[in-house]
Amino acid sequence: MLKNSKNVFAVVLILAIWFVSTSYAQTKTIKDGVFTEAQVAAGQNAYEANCNVCHDIKFYRDIWKGWVDRPLLNFWYIIVAEMPADNPGSLLDAEYTNIVANILSEMGFPSGDMELDPNIGMDEINIVAP
Repeated sequence: MLKNSKNVFAVVLILAIWFVSTSYAQTKTIKDGVFTEAQVAAGQNAYEANCNVCHDIKFYRDIWKGWVDRPLLNFWYIIVAEMPADNPGSLLDAEYTNIVANILSEMGFPSGDMELDPNIGMDEINIVAP
């Protein structure tokens, strides 16, 4: 009986460690330096050429609370699907990604060493308030 309870305890302990480690892996936020300065610079140029006519940074500050606790990838998809208004989806994925990096920087979120990529982990980065 003691041997079985040790096995059960070991399985429960392993599952608890696994659950905690996966929970921490999914708690990355936009405050964790999820884009690079190079993306911000490229995004600033793309933003000025394609977005700034209709959306100044105040626009994003006004709508940001509606995005809190959502994955950053959802925000990226909306921008790709709807912008620019006269030709949605017309930019390269990298341009949209750089524009998002620029928006995050302008909102006061820090850059880091990790390059933002919609195909690698952006769905696990949560949007938070500035």
